[in-house]
Amino acid sequence: MTQRIDPENNANSSSRGKNQSPSVFAIHAVLDMSWSRVVLITLAGVVSHTFGRGTMPLLLPAIADDLGLSATTSGATGSVNMAAYLCGVVAVTYLASRVSPAVLLKCGLWIVSSGLLCLGTASNTTQLMIGTGLAGLGGAGIWLTMPVIATANVPVSKRGAVMGALTATMAVGSIIVPFATSALRSVIDDVGAWREIWLLETASAAVILGVLYFVLRGDISTPLPLGAGIKAINRLQAWKTAVFFYMAFAFVAASWFQFFGLSLENDHNMSREFTTHLWALMGMGGVVGAVIFGRLSDRVGRPRTMCLVTALGATTCLLVLVGEMWAAALASALYGTTGMAVPPLTAAFVRDQVAEQDFTAVFGAMTIFYGPASVLGPITGGVLADLTDSYFLTYLLLAVIFAFASVAAWRLPNLERST
Repeated sequence: MTQRIDPENNANSSSRGKNQSPSVFAIHAVLDMSWSRVVLITLAGVVSHTFGRGTMPLLLPAIADDLGLSATTSGATGSVNMAAYLCGVVAVTYLASRVSPAVLLKCGLWIVSSGLLCLGTASNTTQLMIGTGLAGLGGAGIWLTMPVIATANVPVSKRGAVMGALTATMAVGSIIVPFATSALRSVIDDVGAWREIWLLETASAAVILGVLYFVLRGDISTPLPLGAGIKAINRLQAWKTAVFFYMAFAFVAASWFQFFGLSLENDHNMSREFTTHLWALMGMGGVVGAVIFGRLSDRVGRPRTMCLVTALGATTCLLVLVGEMWAAALASALYGTTGMAVPPLTAAFVRDQVAEQDFTAVFGAMTIFYGPASVLGPITGGVLADLTDSYFLTYLLLAVIFAFASVAAWRLPNLERST
C-alpha cells in the first residue's frame, strides 16, 4: 500500500513549522496571506477557465453560423482546447521543479491572453483553433498553481470550503459573461456577434495580468523539489479509482458544455437570447454548489460528496433531452451546481493526502490522465451528432458515463478525517 504523506495539519504543526524549510510557494502561513492575494489568484482562474474555456461553448452557436462549422468541427474546438491543456499540464509538471510557481502563473496568464486576442480577431477556422489552443495551454499554468497557494497550511476541515470559495468566484465570472454578451450584442445590434466578446475579455485579462505583476513583484517562491511527473500519482491512495473517476468526469465536462447551446438551438428551436441567459443561470448554480458541496465534503467526506454531485450530474444530461424550456433551465442550474463542484472537490481529495510541496506534482499527474478523456469527449459527441443529426445520443452517453463516475467516487477511501 502506498504510504500516506502527512500534510501536517494537526495542532502542533504551527510550532514545528518554525524549524522547517520555507513552503515551496513561500506562503509562510495563511495568516500571512492577505485575502486580496487570494482573490487575485482566483481572478487568474477566471481568465483561464471562464474566459479561456467557458466562453467558447457560450459563443459557439454564433461562431458555427458565421464560419459554417459542422457538429464535429464544433466539438473539435473543445478537443483542441483540452489537448493543449494536457500539453500544458505535462509542461508544468516537468517545469515545477525548475521554475517558481509565480512565474508559471504569470506565463499562463500571458499565453491565455494571447489566445483570447487570437480568438477576438479570428477570421477562419484555423485561427479559431489556434486561439482556443493557446487558451487551453496557458490554463494549465494557472490551475495547477492556484489550489495549493490558496490552501497552504489550511486545516483539512476547512479546505473544502476554501476550494469551494475559489471556484465560486470563477462561477461569478460565468454569470457576468453571458449578461455582458447579451448587452454588447444589444448595443451593436447584432445577435450573432462573438469576436467583440473575446476582445472585451482580452482587455479584462490584461488588467488582471498588470495587477498580478504589481502584487507579486516581491515574490520569492521557489520551485518544487524533484520527483514531479506522472509517477507522482503513486503517492495517492486508491489512485486507479480516483483516476477513473476524474477521466469519466473529464469526458462529460468537456462535452456537456460544448454542445449545450447547440443542442437547445438546433434540436429544440430555443432562441439564442434564452440559451445565452442559461449560461448565467449555470454560473449562479456554480456559486451555490461550490460553496455548499465544499462545506458538505468537510462534514461527510470528499468521496461521498463527489458521488452525490456526479449522480445529480447524470440527471442533467437527461433533462437536456426533454426539450422544454423549464427542463433546460433546470438542467443549466443543476449542472452549474454540481459540475463546477467536481474539480475543487477532486483537488481537495488529493490535497488531503499529500503534503503541500507535493500537491502540484500529484494533482498534475492526475490531470495528465484527465487530458485524453477531455479531448475524446467533444470529438465523440460531435461525430455522434453528425451521424444522427441530433444531440440525443450525445447526452444519453454522457448520462451513462456520469453514472459510472458516481459509482467510482463511492468506492474511493474516505481519508479526510484521519489527519
